[in-house]
Amino acid sequence: MTKHLDKTVTVTTRALSVATALLLFAGGCNSRAKSGGADERSASSGGVSQTIDVNCLGDRLDNPPEAFHYSYKTTGSQNDVDKEADVTPQTMDITIQDNSGSHTYHGERSKESSWNSAVLDLSGSGLTTMTARLGFLKDTPAFSRVGAEQTNGYSTTKYSIDTAGAGSSARSYAAFFGSGSYDKGAMWVTAEGCPVKVALDEATQPTDGSVSKVHYELNFVKK
Repeated sequence: MTKHLDKTVTVTTRALSVATALLLFAGGCNSRAKSGGADERSASSGGVSQTIDVNCLGDRLDNPPEAFHYSYKTTGSQNDVDKEADVTPQTMDITIQDNSGSHTYHGERSKESSWNSAVLDLSGSGLTTMTARLGFLKDTPAFSRVGAEQTNGYSTTKYSIDTAGAGSSARSYAAFFGSGSYDKGAMWVTAEGCPVKVALDEATQPTDGSVSKVHYELNFVKK
């Protein structure tokens, strides 16, 4: 358990560097959106950033408002992981498969250390990296509203994510992450602004010319 928690608590250097680069990227995109053409201003001012709160993902795990099944998966990275958990406001029953093997854990809200360990089990650098990307991209034209959908038992609004089709934002993204870099996918958000489903494919191209591709999946399924 200690070995697993050490891996979970430690945010990798890659996650931090990606988050930092995304902060710079978002700042550049927002600046250009303010001074660019009417199309870009319209895309970036559609209220997306005001209706989506990606930070609620951690809050939803720490303080579950209801019973749900949680799943999170990262594939294609050096730290692939598959997490499944049945969560209520009082308990969590978790199963995790990663490079170190498989383990299960039962957390109880009434026991602080038990609950904290369960929350840490469901967190990690992969979720941190994905959340950082979503948090910054939602303020750019890479995000676009698709429409209302019933998803995972929730009434949601679906948003498409595509940095390759975001005009000057795409060029800024490529400048930071390489010419073959992109983020594409979709996110489903409740009326309160909390995502309950995410599917995201990302590619980054470092200076050596290689392309790294990672797939993220996240679901909160209402019981």
